[in-house]
Amino acid sequence: MYCEAVASYNVAFSDRPLVAQYGSHLNILQVHVPNDQACNFSDDDALRVLLHNRIPLDWVDHAYTYGVVYLEQQFHSLTMSLDIFREVNDERIKHLSRYGTPPAILHWDGWREMTEDNHYCLMFKHDEERLMPDPPEAKGLYYYIGMDPNQ
Repeated sequence: MYCEAVASYNVAFSDRPLVAQYGSHLNILQVHVPNDQACNFSDDDALRVLLHNRIPLDWVDHAYTYGVVYLEQQFHSLTMSLDIFREVNDERIKHLSRYGTPPAILHWDGWREMTEDNHYCLMFKHDEERLMPDPPEAKGLYYYIGMDPNQ
């Protein structure tokens, strides 16, 4: 889907086609959707977020295996409607037959051990979120990752 979205974007904005961002300093904005609005967040919304952030196609391709495992876990935990699972799986099979299995980014493949610093950073972040009196909801606005949404 993202491949088609990029192609459509490039046709619609031929004077300024999508240039994916790479490098050590990336500017990625996240969208916050209130829980009561999550069911309204569509595929098109997700694609717009990816395009807005200039996410490279190969990053999305690399996430394919994660997505398949996630869907399988959702299917087996019965939290996902069988109709939704079939619809997503049918779409997946259609794209596989059209494009083949998405390639992984080799130097991203595999597992890595979490460092002690990673562990503490994650632990403190979870504590901060847990201790917040009212979780901030940005009502669909974009924020820089790491930016305090209360300011």
